Amino acid sequence: MFKKGRIAVILALLVALGIIISACGPSNSSSNSGNSTSQGATQGPQCANGSLTFDGSTALFPLANDVANAYTDKCNGATITPKQSGSSAGLVAASNGSVAIGNSDIFADPTKYPGLVDHQVAVVVFSVVLNKDVTDVTNLTSQQITNIYTGKIKNWKEVGGPNLPIVTIYRKPGSGTRVTFDTYVLNGATEKTDAASINGDSSGDVATVVSQTSGGIAYVATSYAQTKKLTTIKIDGVDDSEANAKNNTYKFWNVEHMYTKGNVTGLPKAFIDYIQSDDPEVVSARKKDGFLVLSDLTSAALSAKQPK
Repeated sequence: MFKKGRIAVILALLVALGIIISACGPSNSSSNSGNSTSQGATQGPQCANGSLTFDGSTALFPLANDVANAYTDKCNGATITPKQSGSSAGLVAASNGSVAIGNSDIFADPTKYPGLVDHQVAVVVFSVVLNKDVTDVTNLTSQQITNIYTGKIKNWKEVGGPNLPIVTIYRKPGSGTRVTFDTYVLNGATEKTDAASINGDSSGDVATVVSQTSGGIAYVATSYAQTKKLTTIKIDGVDDSEANAKNNTYKFWNVEHMYTKGNVTGLPKAFIDYIQSDDPEVVSARKKDGFLVLSDLTSAALSAKQPK
């Protein structure tokens, strides 16, 4: 009798154990699925509700705009208004609080813009571009480009090209692209802007103008050169490849910044974090728009672009 009772108890325990194991099986599966979903979500944006406006660099605009579209597609509670008025305008707007984020190709002078926090989000490569009528010119030295933009060289035949007047196309003072060009290509020289030269208000305008101006030369973000299928040239014998920018063999590039008035939270922080992330859509946008991440560059290259 005792043995029969013990057997009954053992059988009851086995049945109970089977029920527990059966119940645990689906629970573990659900947990794994949940973990997988969570890991996938970390690649996407941390969604925050609200609205923000960014303004500034026209060079950074294609990437910032593409990432803004990707963010709002995934985060229905967010509204992002993109603007592109130039780097200086972006710094002013961020400083006076009229926008949440000011985009810039250049560092903000802390004495001029106190309280701005720098978020370095990408690296942009620039190119010197020519109109299609300027044939047989594939390389110019920094000095030749300086002489062209200061008015000392006025005809393409002086640098091995056709007998065609040179038309310089420039950006207004305050443009981050112009500051980068003047600093790292013209070595601090001042561009001559007169009746023989043409102003472009934005990178897109400049790309359009040079494509339509016989004898034209300009400087734009490389992505604009590729979009307009413009002729790019080597500078000092070095082409504008990403590989050459990464080690600073090619000098005409700069760090892209998003400035905020103090440290930010909510949507501005979430958006900046997203544009710095390795989310597949952000990576795809960087590749399409021609941007690098800072970690792609050597420490010596990044050091060369820090403010002195």
